Amino acid sequence: MRKKLLLVLDNCEHVLGTAAQLAASILSTASDVKVLATSRQALDITGETAHRLPSLPLPADIAGLTVDEALRYGAIVLFTDRAKAADTRFALTDVTAPVVAEICRRLDGIPLAIELAAARVKVLSIPSLAQRLNERFRILTGGRRDVLPRQKTLSALIDWSYDLLTAQEQRLFTRLGIFAGEFGVEAVTAVCGGEGHDQIDSFELLTSLTDKSLVAADTSGERERYRLLESTRAYAYERLAVDERARLARRHAEYYRDQAQAADDGYGTGSTFGWLEDVELELDDYRAALAWALTKRNDAVVGGTIAGALSPLWQGGLGLEGRYWIGLALEQMSDADQPRIAARLWLSLGGVSSGARKHDAAQRSIELYALEGDATGRDARRAGRARSQLAFALCQMGRLDEANDAIAQALAAMRECRDAWGVANGLNTQAMIVLSGGDRHTARALFAQALTADKALEDEAGAAAVLGNMAELEFDEGRPEEALRLGTEVLAIYMRGKSSANIAIAHVNGAAYRIALGDFTGARESAVQGLHWGRRAGSEFLIAVSLQHLSMLAALSGNSQRGAQLLGYVDAQYLALGLERELTEQSGYEMLHAALSKALSGDEIAQLAAQGAAWPEDRALEEALKA
Repeated sequence: MRKKLLLVLDNCEHVLGTAAQLAASILSTASDVKVLATSRQALDITGETAHRLPSLPLPADIAGLTVDEALRYGAIVLFTDRAKAADTRFALTDVTAPVVAEICRRLDGIPLAIELAAARVKVLSIPSLAQRLNERFRILTGGRRDVLPRQKTLSALIDWSYDLLTAQEQRLFTRLGIFAGEFGVEAVTAVCGGEGHDQIDSFELLTSLTDKSLVAADTSGERERYRLLESTRAYAYERLAVDERARLARRHAEYYRDQAQAADDGYGTGSTFGWLEDVELELDDYRAALAWALTKRNDAVVGGTIAGALSPLWQGGLGLEGRYWIGLALEQMSDADQPRIAARLWLSLGGVSSGARKHDAAQRSIELYALEGDATGRDARRAGRARSQLAFALCQMGRLDEANDAIAQALAAMRECRDAWGVANGLNTQAMIVLSGGDRHTARALFAQALTADKALEDEAGAAAVLGNMAELEFDEGRPEEALRLGTEVLAIYMRGKSSANIAIAHVNGAAYRIALGDFTGARESAVQGLHWGRRAGSEFLIAVSLQHLSMLAALSGNSQRGAQLLGYVDAQYLALGLERELTEQSGYEMLHAALSKALSGDEIAQLAAQGAAWPEDRALEEALKA
């Protein structure tokens, strides 16, 4: 009787050539033998099928993770099992589950790393263990006595793979530690290359490192992307000499400065959603470059250039972060010495501000661009956009005559320099100004022009903004059903773009339309969502609008006292921001006052509003979200 055999060759990477020859010889002469080889690198012989073992599964979102949810993921199950083996008192709780998930995430779901970390619960609390992961190669030691030496520490495990590399591979591998996130071949060549080192060299070496499981490759998109696991990256970075680390950090920051500038120049020439997706791919490395330049104070000009150029990214939902980096750059750089970079920074700051703050930032940007007598076409476009931003701020502040003058100047300037995106955006702003002045007919015509222009540019976000303003026009004309229909369409578009600020706008407008239609349950859901997304965007303005709607709902549900207090908080925010209410919010404001006046006297409303005006934001949010 013929027999069949499964032959297992374990850990072949250090004898790869010999193992490959042996397996090929056996397979060519024994048809009933199958070989299962484990290795960090494929044997690369005829008939071989390579299966890459993934890391242990982890939850995508760890916020609010419960024990029952956490134990559905292999990485957390392994940590819990090994932690209990190390200390029988250990128990995973709803409090520690998100922290354990974060520990496993930072260890990339690598079983050995998780086992070594779990063993430390004998001497470290879960929060302390998470905090000490930056010292992972010091604390992830002490494996079991019955395992191979290379499995006793995380460092020894990676040493084993590193020692099998050629000198060229070792050099590139350690230099890749300078990247904080994913990267492409072009970035590797620019940042890590040396004399005579081109993209072909980079590609060949990256391929080799990928084959040896030290670099992960993602080829599912239009462009191949590479990354190091976090532990591997930390190992590579630590092996860099101090002087080489400093040299690579500057090259890294300057490369991403150039990338940010190129992205800034290309904004508005195609899909704005596509622009955001491309920029977000590099977000970790932009942050690393900004930290090197601004937090560590190595080069304010490089950092300021990046912070200013990423304006659409900050406006897309990272407003708080954007203001932080822009603020650092402006603190460290002189407007007089670097007027062009400072002008872009002020324009970016205006993009993540509202009312008086937006006005002041836009005005400063205009002044600085004016100092550049030989302004390039790029600077002329931005100066025009700064005027458009100023016009919008003036509209928010209720200074409509000045807003009309500013938008007329902005449109003329942007048409002169053929800024199609700026003109489309400016037409939308002009329509809003006209609508605020009560001319609905002209506003409708301008909205139609803006929508046509945005569609021609394939600007989804711009088209959605116009549709959202058309919904406001329908609401102002007494058609809340049509306003809600348009608003629902806008929300669906914005959800594809993932901009927290835009999603918040769609939700808060939807809350107003639903209140008008008597759908108080739906209105509350929309207002709460608006509050959630407004906070993610770091927008004090959107938080205030959401709270006004929740104030209205409190009053309409019989809780006039809370409604009056929330109204006081909202009024204080509008005053601090230098804002006037837009048409929809003004209509709701008047309805809210009418509802409060039916239940409370004028003095009672004033007293309660004064209490709310003194609340910190957390207290206002807590009160607003009470059932």
